[in-house]
Order: sequence, then C-alpha cells, then structure tokens
Amino acid sequence: MANVTEQDVVNFLKQKITKLQNELKKAQSALDLFTGSTVEEGGEPVTEAIIKQAKPGRGPKADKVKALLAPEEYNSGLKLDGKIAYVLATNGPSFNTDIISKLQELEPEKNADKLFKAVMVKLSSLHKAGRIRGAKEGRKFKYQL
Repeated sequence: MANVTEQDVVNFLKQKITKLQNELKKAQSALDLFTGSTVEEGGEPVTEAIIKQAKPGRGPKADKVKALLAPEEYNSGLKLDGKIAYVLATNGPSFNTDIISKLQELEPEKNADKLFKAVMVKLSSLHKAGRIRGAKEGRKFKYQL
C-alpha cells in the first residue's frame, strides 16, 4: 500500500472542491438561461457571458442602440415609441399598467384592448433592444428611459 500523507489528502480535497465549484457554476449558468435570470458574476451577467462564449463576435449591440428620445409635448400622430417615451418622461419610472392608463387618458377614443396589447408588445421589444430600462419589482417590470 502506498503511504498517503495528510498533505496528499488536503491537495486531493482542494482539487475536488475546485471541480465541484466549476460544475456548480455550469449548472447555475444553465439554470439562469432557462429562468431568464441574470445573476452578476465578475461584473457581467452570467447569461451574457454564456451567450458571448456560444456566439463569438456576436455580443450585445449596446453601443449601436439608438436612444429613445421623449417628445416635448404629446401628439396623437406620434408613433407608439414616442407616446411611451412621453409618458415615461413625464411620469418617471412606471409599470406597464400606469403607462397604458396614461395613454388612455391622453387618447380616450382608442380601443382599450388593442392599446393594451400594442403597448405590452412595444414595451417588451423596447426593453429587449435596450432602448428603455426595466427593473423587476415583484412579478412586474418598472420601466424608465
């Protein structure tokens, strides 16, 4: 039988811990991808780091994102982006329901159901594109310019 020293056992256990931590990080990354979580690791969201590894050269287009500018005054002829930007600029950070109710006040003749659907889709796309920010509060997002 080989003589196993205490230092050999310590080294083996340290290696085992390192391997297990790496496995745990991989499992956490996979879980984050499925749940949409973006837990920060080293200043960069884990999901973003994985996407960069999976698609080299195709990182986020944050430097190419066109800022969403709020108009000075409301006009019913504005595109939906502009209407949302106006509401966010005047009301500050708002939930989707707050934005929709403000738009209904500004344009009461609009079909409420169609407006709701259009605003929900537009908020999602603006947030995904990085043109507006959204912070999750409970089960809802609070949007801001």
